[in-house]
Amino acid sequence: MERIPCNTCGSFEFKPLFSKSNHKNELFHIVQCKRCALVQVSPQPSPEEVASYYSEEYFLKRSDRGYDNYFSDGIRSEISRVFGLNLKDLDFESWEESLSEPKRSLDVGCAAGYFVDYMQQRGWDSHGMDIAEAPVKFAREKLKLKVERMDFLEWKPSNAERFDLITLWASIEHLHKPKETLEKIHTHLKPGGRIILSTCRWGLLAKLQGPSWRYLNVPEHLYYYSLPGIVRLCESIGFQKKKHVTYGSGLTAKKDASVFYKTFKWIADPGVKFFDQGDMMALCFEKR
Repeated sequence: MERIPCNTCGSFEFKPLFSKSNHKNELFHIVQCKRCALVQVSPQPSPEEVASYYSEEYFLKRSDRGYDNYFSDGIRSEISRVFGLNLKDLDFESWEESLSEPKRSLDVGCAAGYFVDYMQQRGWDSHGMDIAEAPVKFAREKLKLKVERMDFLEWKPSNAERFDLITLWASIEHLHKPKETLEKIHTHLKPGGRIILSTCRWGLLAKLQGPSWRYLNVPEHLYYYSLPGIVRLCESIGFQKKKHVTYGSGLTAKKDASVFYKTFKWIADPGVKFFDQGDMMALCFEKR
C-alpha cells in the first residue's frame, strides 16, 4: 500500500471521506483532493496486487464487483446495447460518416473485446488492449479479434501508429495512472481524432449514498471523477469536449419488485438523465 499524490494536480493534501471493506475484508480509505476535488483510494495497492483481483472468477462469478459470466451471449448483447445507446447520445454516427477510409480504432481496457468486435462490424480497422488474461484469450481465440495483452502505458508500437478513435469504456477508474494514460492517448490520435470514455460519476447520487454507492468497488476502482473534473483534466491535456451524457439512477431491474419500485425506477432513470444527474457518464472529446 502506497500513499500517492493526487493524479490530477499532484497535491498531497486530502480530505478523508470514508472507508470501505472489500470482499476480502480488506479496508480501503476514500479521500478527496483539497485542491482539485478528485476522489481516489489512498493509500493504494500496487498494480501487481490489484491485478490479482482480476482473476477468471471476476468475470464468471456474479457479485457486487464482478459479472454473472461475462463471456455469455446475454452479457455481450447487453454491453453492446449500452455501447449503441452511448454512441447515439454522443452523436457518433454523424462524425463517423465524415471520416475517410480506412478508419482505425483502439479500445484501451477492452476486456473480451466486445467493442472491438462492435467497431469491426461497422467496417473499422479495430484493435483492443487489456491486461487481464482470461478475457484477452477469449477475444483472440473465440472472437478472432486483434487484441493484445498489454499495459497501454508500456506499449511501444513499432511505428508511429495513429487512430481516428480511442476508447476507454468503464476503464479509467481502474487505472493507476489515468492522467498519464490520457496523455498517451492524445499522442496516438490523429489530428481531429476523438476519444470516447465512460466512467462512474462522483456526483449527487454518489455523495448521497456514500459507502453504499453501487460503484464504490475497492480496490478495483481507484479513482472517481466528477463531471467538471474529468472535463478539466481532458482539456488540460489538449482535448476539446464535444458532448457528454449522464445516466443511471442506481435502481436495478428486479423480477420480484413491487409496483411502486418499478414505477419509481421508470420515473427515476429518464429523470436523472434529463437533469444530468446520472451516476454514470459518457463523454466525447476531440484532439485539438
